[in-house]
Amino acid sequence: MSENFLGNLFGNTTVVFRISEKIFVQPCLWLNDHLFHFKYIPQVWTTFSGALHTIRDTVYLVFTLLVCMIWTLLDRKRTNYNKLLYWFSQFLIVAVSCIVFFYGVIKIFAVQMSSPTFASLHSTVGELTPFELLWATFGYGKPYQIFSGLFESGAAILILFKRTRVVGLLIGAVLMMNILMINYTYQVGVFILSLYIFFIILFLLAPYTHQLLRFFFNKQMASLLLDEYIPPKTRTTKIIRGIAVASIACCFFATTKSAFDLYRKIDGLARSRQYSMIKKYVVNNDTMQLMEHDTICWRYWNERISNGKRYVTISTMNPAGNKTYAVERDSINHQLTLHPYNQRDSTALQFSYLVVDAFNWQLEGIVNQKNIRVELQRINPDTTMTLLKTKRRIITLDDYSDDE
Repeated sequence: MSENFLGNLFGNTTVVFRISEKIFVQPCLWLNDHLFHFKYIPQVWTTFSGALHTIRDTVYLVFTLLVCMIWTLLDRKRTNYNKLLYWFSQFLIVAVSCIVFFYGVIKIFAVQMSSPTFASLHSTVGELTPFELLWATFGYGKPYQIFSGLFESGAAILILFKRTRVVGLLIGAVLMMNILMINYTYQVGVFILSLYIFFIILFLLAPYTHQLLRFFFNKQMASLLLDEYIPPKTRTTKIIRGIAVASIACCFFATTKSAFDLYRKIDGLARSRQYSMIKKYVVNNDTMQLMEHDTICWRYWNERISNGKRYVTISTMNPAGNKTYAVERDSINHQLTLHPYNQRDSTALQFSYLVVDAFNWQLEGIVNQKNIRVELQRINPDTTMTLLKTKRRIITLDDYSDDE
């Protein structure tokens, strides 16, 4: 929770998560080797590995339970924890509000689940992992993603105010139950984190259980109980409240700005994309047949600009063989140099290219000591793919596609 709270507080900055990565990755890897034995797949951002996330959050949970048991035994004579409960609850309110607001605002800008990639759109459903299937579905359904984000952000704001806190917590509980089922069903790696948030919301709702049961099940009037402890209006209390307000304002502003910046980046990236379909693939004067799951023949050329640099992802007939390169273009000599994006690949590819017309162009060069010639045709997915060109309608009058 602390990592996610601090990361969101500073605008989803990767600095906090990188520090956490240095602290947690090696111990989690050791625990995985000796205890959990999960199938661990290293990623660029290691902390976001589902396996490591689960190990770390499980250790948090076990450690917390042990501390609670020891504390209960050592301090069993204390009559109440009203003061500690008040301040602990206030901290949880701020933390949960910041985290839920972050997940809401990135849905409002539709950047949490980005649009399906060109490669995933050409993969069969059976080739996708449950996570990829979920992300592609929500990425395509942007109106639903925005709708969900509005409720999450609204709940995060309602939680902050005493008069609306119970309503915000109830909305948050329903949202988190839905998210829990989605994370479990589609094997999303942050299941335990969402479970923690759900437990915290239930913890904050617990003092109002009796009143809520009376209101919902007995149809009786119910008023919220006053806190057992009310802090005195001292300078220290005012400073603490001021820090809390400043932290919330900082979080809300920083996460909104971060989501908007990411939206502009993704939008600019989408506008710069150029797709080409492979019409013909020739190796040493031998025209290759485009067969499914073939790792040699190219299938699509996906070119885009990111942070001022041009990149291309070459999709083969087998999605596992896709590779990304940085593109260096010599327009005068009609030369393309592809520098591998993956550091494990060291060999750059050299091609000469020829523009035939507005849609067709050709590449020729040496790959794996073989001369290849590729004929490509530029395509627009928005006009060629049924999924993307389908228009949403409130009422469907027929079952014909848009182009019929």
